[in-house]
Amino acid sequence: MKLLLYCTKAKPYLADFKGEYQTYSNGKELDELWDKGFNLNDIMNILNGKIVAECDFEVEWCDTSWCCGDFIEHKGLEKSCLTKEQLFDYVKGRNEFYAIHINNLYIFDEPKKITAYHCKTNKNDELCLNGGCGYKFFHKAPQNMMKVYDHWGKGNEYILISIRPEWLCKILNGEKTIEVRKKVLKEMI
Repeated sequence: MKLLLYCTKAKPYLADFKGEYQTYSNGKELDELWDKGFNLNDIMNILNGKIVAECDFEVEWCDTSWCCGDFIEHKGLEKSCLTKEQLFDYVKGRNEFYAIHINNLYIFDEPKKITAYHCKTNKNDELCLNGGCGYKFFHKAPQNMMKVYDHWGKGNEYILISIRPEWLCKILNGEKTIEVRKKVLKEMI
């Protein structure tokens, strides 16, 4: 099973600038590049709202009472691009968190829409374009993550994970190789 990386629609804009990924807080910054002589094809492929990459992954369970120190000591913070304060603020009040190690990152030449994948449904009244197969297109990305399929459940299984643009930018540029989450799907462990 692989992880699909979805860029949330929230600003800042995540742009592909000839294979180097950058975030822009507004269209004015993009206009400034245009004014410097870059054409639109050079500047960007806005990635917000698209699936931009897939990767292999390993999940590390961390107990907040003792494992935070171990996580920090073994460069987990550095690889997650978090400060100690950010990590503790994110996991406060929880007994555990998960470190998703991102391996073998493959960035798609052409970003994909979420409608290229299907999710399973148990609803009998759900409209299914494949004769009641139990799978459906979905049009809204998950807030955290969900299991999806590429061919009506007969192909590959993936975990679709939503990532904010500023963090996904660091992943795509190779700066961030660990994504920290409070919860993961049981299929990931």
